[in-house]
Amino acid sequence: MASIIQNIVDMVGYFSDAAFAFPTSILLMAMGFILVTGSVLVFAYLTAGAVLDLFIPETAGRRPPQQRG
Repeated sequence: MASIIQNIVDMVGYFSDAAFAFPTSILLMAMGFILVTGSVLVFAYLTAGAVLDLFIPETAGRRPPQQRG
């Protein structure tokens, strides 16, 4: 477990070194962050909708059909 925490700490240092290496690097990293975060949020939204669709009945919020006879 300590190795995982150390790797995360090292990763932050590596990313900050890469971000400040060139003036455009920070913009490229920010755009990558926005694209990845946006796609993850869209996928999470669609997944949550699919899971909720499993548990919510199709007739939720509608009146039951009246029987004639």
